[in-house]
Amino acid sequence: MESTATEPTSDVDAVLFDLDDTLTTYEQDGSEVLPEAFDRANVEPFCSYADLEAVAAEQAFPPERTHADFWIAAFERAAERHGGDPADARALYEAFGTVLARDRVEFLPGAEAALESAREGYRVGLVTNGERAVQESKLSNLGIADAFETEVYVDEVSEPKPAVEPFETALSDLRVGADRALYVGDSYHHDVRGAARAGLRVAWCPPDGTTPAEAREAAPDGEDVGPNHVLGSLHELAALLG
Repeated sequence: MESTATEPTSDVDAVLFDLDDTLTTYEQDGSEVLPEAFDRANVEPFCSYADLEAVAAEQAFPPERTHADFWIAAFERAAERHGGDPADARALYEAFGTVLARDRVEFLPGAEAALESAREGYRVGLVTNGERAVQESKLSNLGIADAFETEVYVDEVSEPKPAVEPFETALSDLRVGADRALYVGDSYHHDVRGAARAGLRVAWCPPDGTTPAEAREAAPDGEDVGPNHVLGSLHELAALLG
């Protein structure tokens, strides 16, 4: 059953974080990058960045093996849905990556304080569907390269979130039981469902105000999992940790 962040959790020894769109966001706006990517790839624009994000956020989005696979598939699906050619997906992904400065990131509101709060009495870990080379650059640029006791990257496990392996790997590294850990993330599909399946408590920070009921309704398989806590922003994590 979900609660608000004003109700402190207890008996937690570890706090694990997602990275992208939970702690960090790119300095560049995707809505500005995508038109440049279409131009660089010499492809007629067929969707907006909001369209691309909508496809990537779908609950049925398959668990591709790498960050590249994930976004190439997103471009393919966006093309199928909006009248483009799926064969252009790889070129668009590569063009988008060329335009986007992947290491130019900034903290989301409340994220820096949330991380500091977690480090004041808890084991702290990172579980991300990003690849080590890309994510470590972000951590270094933000000055938090040494903030986590364990870091689990998508290219170092057999399956990405929402599979349970990434979460279980982090817990094993920390030697903390799943019932003694809290996971903080923004994605209902990858973070909430994955962490809940692995037995962790979950604090969900939805970026668009979506409610757990709405997210469950959108899930294609009707899986009845949900967050233990819903955060309006990461400013609320300190109160949740008590």
